[in-house]
Amino acid sequence: MAFRNILDGAASFCAALVTLTVCGLPAWFTVVAVRSEVAPIWAYGAAAGLAIIGVILTVAFLRKSFAGIAPTRQRRR
Repeated sequence: MAFRNILDGAASFCAALVTLTVCGLPAWFTVVAVRSEVAPIWAYGAAAGLAIIGVILTVAFLRKSFAGIAPTRQRRR
């Protein structure tokens, strides 16, 4: 049982890293594009929205990883 919880926690940690990458990189490059005047100023709003969603999901997956819960479950198996 304990080994399954460790694997579930590792899967949640990997999901947190993937979420941070998938949401963080586009948000960062949007900010860089706006600063270099390639994108319009309103793109900051889209970048902020994507960053906020990414942070919320990353924190949720990290919380699950420390509790040993799989990314697709609400409770331990």
